[in-house]
Amino acid sequence: MKKLNAEMWDKVQYIFRNYYDGMIHCAVVYEGIVDQAVMRKAIRRVVDKIDVLHSSFIAGAIKPYWVVNDNYTDEEMLYVHDGEVSHEAMERILTNRVDYRGKLQFKATLLRNEERQRSVLCLVINHICLDGRDFIALVKTIATAYRGICADPDFDPVVKCGSRSAKQIYRDLPEELRKKAKMLYRNVSRTNIKNAFPFGEQCDDDKPHIVRATLSADKMSALKARGKADGYTVNDIYLAAYFTAAAKACGFKPDTQCEITSMLDMRRYLNDHETEGFTNLTSYMPCKLAGGVGNSFKETLEHVAEALAPHKADPLLGMAGLPLMKFGLTFPFFIATQLVKLGYSNPLFTMSNMGVLKSADFDLPEHKSLDAFFTGTIKYKPYIQIAATTFDGAATFTVCEKCTLEEKQAVRGFLDHFVAVLGDYADGKI
Repeated sequence: MKKLNAEMWDKVQYIFRNYYDGMIHCAVVYEGIVDQAVMRKAIRRVVDKIDVLHSSFIAGAIKPYWVVNDNYTDEEMLYVHDGEVSHEAMERILTNRVDYRGKLQFKATLLRNEERQRSVLCLVINHICLDGRDFIALVKTIATAYRGICADPDFDPVVKCGSRSAKQIYRDLPEELRKKAKMLYRNVSRTNIKNAFPFGEQCDDDKPHIVRATLSADKMSALKARGKADGYTVNDIYLAAYFTAAAKACGFKPDTQCEITSMLDMRRYLNDHETEGFTNLTSYMPCKLAGGVGNSFKETLEHVAEALAPHKADPLLGMAGLPLMKFGLTFPFFIATQLVKLGYSNPLFTMSNMGVLKSADFDLPEHKSLDAFFTGTIKYKPYIQIAATTFDGAATFTVCEKCTLEEKQAVRGFLDHFVAVLGDYADGKI
């Protein structure tokens, strides 16, 4: 029986399962009817090489670990549904969960509609295994394998299979910075701001939902151009729009303190910006508006830029707290679980910019990719997150939330307002 080490972020994601469903999701829309047999082969040839994706997570009281499984079938690589290819159909598929104790840590489904000549590849994957950046890399690798098999039935895809350890974050740092980074035991998750989205208590009527909104490529191009002229990054503008929409949804006054935490891809510290194997390598950056959002979007942007300036100037941004987390996880797992829960404050509002997607990376022979989006986990109340991806310049924003239908409508209004603010900024209206 082959076993794998449970790495730091594997353990942390497992511990955090009470805050969210622990799954990340994606959908890629294709022109035409994708060949299910070729897609199954492509997924299998990639997954066969990534042990963690066909393993079971064993949450041992002393030391958690993975047990590798090899007894899975081609049919389990991909499920096929012929019929509806709407957002509602995708949502039904994507809101399913994968059991971390199961033999596979993902579920792939191909939705197909002959009449509309559309196919949608939907993937749900356990966040314990990897983060958003490597999820995107995984789907690209599957598309590469599909293209290769079409050209050569014996095609053997190249798949990264190296270390999943979080230690690689320090690999390429200069020696002095490496020493300093390993001593950053400060707990940056602590906050005294408790303002939250106006959800009710968790209840039996809560169901998982994916709320989605888009901003066209033209609008995004205009937003970037204006941001550059004004001296703001896209993430600055996203955060300012998030604060603006949250303030309206929550009824914050202009001077109400509020905070949004952005997820960070820590591959920024690797020379080639790639992990050795498929894994999680993330951290976070809090943005606290001590003086509130202000009285206009211009003020909000200024406050965001001011709050982020010290973080952006930090040569070890995101490193603080990782040594503390690592230390806490050296204890027997049943103790470590309690230590992490006691020491970590889960942020009430989070933002995740998951990356830039290009259709060429997902295209299949005779099947052009028309759209794609990736989402974060489905949060449990009162926590909420906006996740963003861009596909050929157009942006998709999602909020994944387990809540009531009435609360889903409130989330819909919140996300629509967020996108409207971005559009108004792009148009020069605010």
